[in-house]
This record gives sequence, structure tokens and C-alpha cells, in this order.
Amino acid sequence: MNPHIEVYRLRNRIHPTAIIGDNVFLGSNNIIDAYAVIDGNTIIGDNNHFFPFCSVGTEPEHKSFYGSENKGVKIGSDNVIRESVTINAGCYRMTKLGNGIWMLKGSHVGHDTIVGDNCVLGCNVICGGHCYIGKHSNIGLGVVLHQFSVIGGGSMLGMGAVVTKQSFVEPFCTYVGNPARYLKQNLVVFNKLEQCDIDSIETEYNYQLENNRL
Repeated sequence: MNPHIEVYRLRNRIHPTAIIGDNVFLGSNNIIDAYAVIDGNTIIGDNNHFFPFCSVGTEPEHKSFYGSENKGVKIGSDNVIRESVTINAGCYRMTKLGNGIWMLKGSHVGHDTIVGDNCVLGCNVICGGHCYIGKHSNIGLGVVLHQFSVIGGGSMLGMGAVVTKQSFVEPFCTYVGNPARYLKQNLVVFNKLEQCDIDSIETEYNYQLENNRL
């Protein structure tokens, strides 16, 4: 039993059947529904909703790191984590989710992945390990991201798209198909942002292309 569980129950709404590990830190006003599991070295902010049967912070799906101490998961605030979502702990760095993210039913974030603020991951999206998904991205139903994929902020991936080892998903663009190919600009997001935010997203994309290899 987590030694701080009674304190957590005072500032969060935790269903009696939910499992909270001993090394989990919870902020305030989180809702953790029936049979959700939050384990490992996991840090969670405020105002998140974890729906039934989701799994957060479990060991990475990596043979070399199975059973060893992992780097954990860090989740920001105001996120919605729907039913049967899985978020694995990192091997080399914390798996990180920012703020205002929606992960829909059955989606998966692999170890060492980073998901930026205000992203949407549709039902059954699969992100391999070490992926980077930039802010304001919309990942459609059933999309598959190869490990180490870099998804530029403000981008959109159409239903069933497959981002392969050779694919590039540039910021503020729409991609479709298998393998994913450029379709058009995603002006819906681009036109809502200030120039400083656009510049920041493009700079981060270029940085990740150069450095998202371990």
C-alpha cells in the first residue's frame, strides 16, 4: 500500500479498485477510475482523468530493461487518459506527457517517448519507444509510429497512417497513408498560433531530428 494513499484520497478522487504504486506521486484534483493501474516511478500533475483499465508507469517493453529499475513516467496537468491506454516507463529517460493531452481508447505510448502539450492521440494509436510528438499534433485513428519517430508540432496524421523509419513528418503538415506521405499544410493549427510559438515548434523539431537517437 502506498504510504501516502490516504493523503492522495483527500485531494484526488480514487476508485477503491484502482492500484497506486508506492513510488507514485500525485498532484491534486485527479480522477482515477475503476481498475486503473498507476505504478513505477511516476509523477502526475493536477486535474487529470484516468479512465478504467488504463495502465501507467509499468516496465518498458524492452528485453534489456525488463525487471530493472526504470526511469519512470512524468505526466503534466489537464490530461484525459481514456480506457485501456498504456503508458510505459522509460529506459534512458522519463517517458513524458505534457499538458492538455487527450489519449483515446487503446492508445499506447512506448518507453522514452515525449508527447507535447495539447496533442490528441486517437483510438488505438501505437507509438514505439523513443518517439517525439510535438505540441498541437493530431494523431488519427490507428496510426502506427516506428520507434524513434519525430512528429513535428502542429501536424496531423490521417487514419491508419504508418510512420516508417524513413518517414518525415514536418511541423504544420498533414500526412496520410502507408508509408505516411505529405498531403497538405495543416493551417488549422498554424493560423491559431503566434509567430513565436511557430518558431519554437520548428526549432524543437529540428533539434529532435538531430538528437532523438540513443
